[in-house]
Amino acid sequence: MYTVPKDSKLTVDLIKGAIEYNEEKRTQYNKLENYYLGEHDILTRKKPPTTKNNQLVINHAKYITDIHIGYLLGNPVEYQATEGDDISLIEEQFKKQSMADIDHEIAKDISIFGIQYELVYNVDNDIRSKDIDVRNAVCVYDDTVEHNKLFGIIYSKSTEKDKYEAVQVYDKIAEYDCEKGGIIVVGKSKPHKFGLVPLVEYKNNTEYQGDFVQVISLIDAYNLLQSDRVNDKEQLVEAILVGYGVKLEKKQLRDLRINRTIFGLDADSKLEYLTKSLDEEQIDVLRKVIQDDIHKISQTPNMSDENFVGNSSGVALRYKLLAFEQSVSNTERYFERGLLERFELYNNYLRSIGKMKDIPIYNIDVVFKRNLPQNDYETSSMINNLTDLVDDEALIGELSFIRNAKKTIDKKAKEDKAKAKLEIKEFGTPLPTKEDKLEEEDKE
Repeated sequence: MYTVPKDSKLTVDLIKGAIEYNEEKRTQYNKLENYYLGEHDILTRKKPPTTKNNQLVINHAKYITDIHIGYLLGNPVEYQATEGDDISLIEEQFKKQSMADIDHEIAKDISIFGIQYELVYNVDNDIRSKDIDVRNAVCVYDDTVEHNKLFGIIYSKSTEKDKYEAVQVYDKIAEYDCEKGGIIVVGKSKPHKFGLVPLVEYKNNTEYQGDFVQVISLIDAYNLLQSDRVNDKEQLVEAILVGYGVKLEKKQLRDLRINRTIFGLDADSKLEYLTKSLDEEQIDVLRKVIQDDIHKISQTPNMSDENFVGNSSGVALRYKLLAFEQSVSNTERYFERGLLERFELYNNYLRSIGKMKDIPIYNIDVVFKRNLPQNDYETSSMINNLTDLVDDEALIGELSFIRNAKKTIDKKAKEDKAKAKLEIKEFGTPLPTKEDKLEEEDKE
């Protein structure tokens, strides 16, 4: 986190200081991205030309990130407001730009880099979001205990040293074009209507660490072990043939290479391959130990493990995934903060143009649905048992095939009203509803 005194004004030195702070991490960010893409250190290993040099990449980094994000956001998040707060306009803005896809990309980058940014902007009164590469953005905070956000900076470096193609700076009331001729300047301000710095920072945890950064050395060891296993196999096949008391003619050598057979050797001569012994059992034990450590330290389950075989109930699966659940829940907390900040930016803009009232973010719940196999029959039994104790929206939201609990309940209520009208038309009086029966029971 880059901090400055709370009363700091926007200056060239402040912008340069923030950019330099971010640039110090560029090499690290590049390495993390390379590991996700499968470009691991084993690919640059050098060995003598006469030896085998297989370079196998078993991409645990990608597996860890994809499993974390699939579990967290395999089902899109939902927003629930307190009764009386209408958030349909914001939901409409989200739907226009397929916000679930943007959320997924942001979450993926958080898992890789430990931090990611989102720019919120407007085009003709339509609000839009764009995920911004962490290598090209940085937020500036004050040095108080609250660490209030002062500025958001998005920049693009030029191929020329100390030159920039673009530098945009945002504060709570305006944006500034701070590049002129490749040089950083304090540009003219252009007011915006978001009421906050429209650059949202998302982080994975308090340490700003990605999900696989702590197991990179283990990933390297696994790649090395597997590569050398293949090297040893190839060298075994191409082992040197050693002869004792043997002198072969050219025809015998040719037959040996082509037919793999040889005759006419002296009785006391001997041929054998020069090889080293391979203890595959011990090597496989080491492989399993390294693989288990990768999953353990990254808190990512191995879905091909025998523990996940069979028809386990939802509760049983959650016990097996306890460490993983704790890791993802930690990510969820910080991710929710970013989503609520985004919601506030959208709300501030729509309120400024008179289309929406102010809705405090503490009136909004962000609902995450874990992407796990669900037993909806068990869930329906639970709903029936809790009908009189828990509100309908919370209960219906537990069903895996329900995307929006509130809309489902409203739709069902409309259908019930339509049926009631039809019953009045056909029978004169409607059949008693569930609520009517409960009222009768209370009277008795």
